[in-house]
Amino acid sequence: MSRVLRRLLRHRGLLATLVQRELKARYRGSVLGFVWSLVNPLALILVYTFVFSTIFTPRDRLVVDFGPYGLFLATGVIPWIWLQVSWVEGSASLLANAGLIRKAAFPAELLPVVSVLSNLVHLLLALPILILAFAAMALFGVQTSFSWATASLLPLAIVVQLPGVAGVAIGLSALNVHFKDVRDLLANALTLLFFLTPILYTLRTLEPFPWVHAAVAWNPLTPFVTVYQEIVFYGRWPSPELWLLMVAVSLVLWILGTWLFERLSETLVEAV
Repeated sequence: MSRVLRRLLRHRGLLATLVQRELKARYRGSVLGFVWSLVNPLALILVYTFVFSTIFTPRDRLVVDFGPYGLFLATGVIPWIWLQVSWVEGSASLLANAGLIRKAAFPAELLPVVSVLSNLVHLLLALPILILAFAAMALFGVQTSFSWATASLLPLAIVVQLPGVAGVAIGLSALNVHFKDVRDLLANALTLLFFLTPILYTLRTLEPFPWVHAAVAWNPLTPFVTVYQEIVFYGRWPSPELWLLMVAVSLVLWILGTWLFERLSETLVEAV
């Protein structure tokens, strides 16, 4: 685990270059450029907002008391998309760059981390737009609980979440080299986890259903979304317990992912 971290730090210059190359290649020839990175989450947010605030009204009225449901939804969807896309792209990164993997001196663990960091750039572009949406609501007299004091904790939330996202991407990338079904299984698993994470709803709405409430509460991805909701939507300081849980989950995911990569790294060249 520590060997992976040391190699990432040792090759941080190469890592930064690969991230820049990835971002330039993704939007080369595009008129709107980085704007496209916001189109998918925005479309998803608009659809879910219409369905769950117009057709199905939110069961938890507390959400409405704190601000518009669309902003609650956006606060959870934006960090989720960073996690989801990083894992899907990261899992395929080694196979997509087989030529680099065959070079003995190339550190293979850089490739999934490139996916994580390039999608982190998209998150960093989306968060200011989300904050501007809260500011616009205030200008139009719409009541929200947004607080600049708590919003200042967003960089800390990202730093805490980063090892967990990177660890899983690293582990999945090696696993996908040996078992080509991993990426398809991951896509289905992430769809299930999306609905088992309190993004469309709050944990309070599940209290009448104890088993479902327990499943969502024990979902290891729940703290990653909840902390953003607390900071941005509710304008509250996350509890020390929530921070500790998020740190613990992130470290466990990093340890498991890098351990899996180390176990499979010696056979990557043969399997790729």
